[in-house]
Amino acid sequence: MSHITAPPQASRTVDVSRLLALRSEGASLILGVFIVTNVVFTISTIQSLSVTWPAYVAAVIVSLAGVLLARPHPDPFPLRDSLLVVGAVIASTLLISWCLPTEGPTGRASWHLGSNTWLLWFLVLRGRTALAWGAMAAMGAITSIWTATTGRGALAGLMMIDTQVGLLVVATLFVINLRRTAHRINSLTERSVDAAAAAATAEAERQVRLQRAAEVAATSVPLLERIADGRPLTDAERGEVREAEARLRDSVRGRALATPAVLDAAARARARGVEVNLLDDRGSGLATGAAMARADSAVTRALDAASGTVTVRLLPAERDEAISIVTVTGDELERIVLDEDGSTTAA
Repeated sequence: MSHITAPPQASRTVDVSRLLALRSEGASLILGVFIVTNVVFTISTIQSLSVTWPAYVAAVIVSLAGVLLARPHPDPFPLRDSLLVVGAVIASTLLISWCLPTEGPTGRASWHLGSNTWLLWFLVLRGRTALAWGAMAAMGAITSIWTATTGRGALAGLMMIDTQVGLLVVATLFVINLRRTAHRINSLTERSVDAAAAAATAEAERQVRLQRAAEVAATSVPLLERIADGRPLTDAERGEVREAEARLRDSVRGRALATPAVLDAAARARARGVEVNLLDDRGSGLATGAAMARADSAVTRALDAASGTVTVRLLPAERDEAISIVTVTGDELERIVLDEDGSTTAA
């Protein structure tokens, strides 16, 4: 009997990050363009700011947050890292807002709004939609406070981020559809794997049946042909028939116990006049091949040493004991018990 153990199943779940190939070379290229754009906008608009150093600090913070968001990790993105991205959005907005011109259009000097929205877009993609919207609300509140305190009016602050809010709405709807697609892909994958596993199991069972049928045919067909020819059987032939019948009975009633080693040991015991019974009340072997090998050795030793009557029983899986070997010789009874590991325990 062969004991088949399924191999460990590798992770095959598809999430939004995998669908968008955020770990690919193309994604790395986009990240590089993002960082370069931040640097270019910072340098090109630095003269329009009242204080310049906060813009440089903000560019570093926003770029580092982009690198952090590109870190490979299954969705959702880790909470700690997500909070760092939210902090980067808030910090960059605070650093740059009060350095912007108080009159006229801000132009590219407010580059942080678009860059932060890019961060929040990918934060949504990484499964942290609520945090992304919270960061957008914080960015809008800070911008509105800046415009209100500089005479532009709070409404002007909201108008500065209306496009960014629209982009985040698009990102949210986009991710909802992508998650549905990922769910369908995962469902199809699971069904395909289950179908393949079922087909493999059915094929393995078919091969076992064919092997058992071939073994029975190899043992029984010559004897049946000998019986069918009508000539009287010799004592040796009658012994062969009895041995073949016993092996066939063991393979049917013993099933998982009926390994070649055990069947040979049972044949030797019967040749000495021992009554052998192999009973499988489980329908499958022990958990591992090593456990079955130890059990085979224990059963073989018991059969080789037995006299009188010996009954080997593979017990139901829910019991603490796995295999019992009971030998009755006259008025003496000996019971050996094996556990799920195939090792001998106290009877």
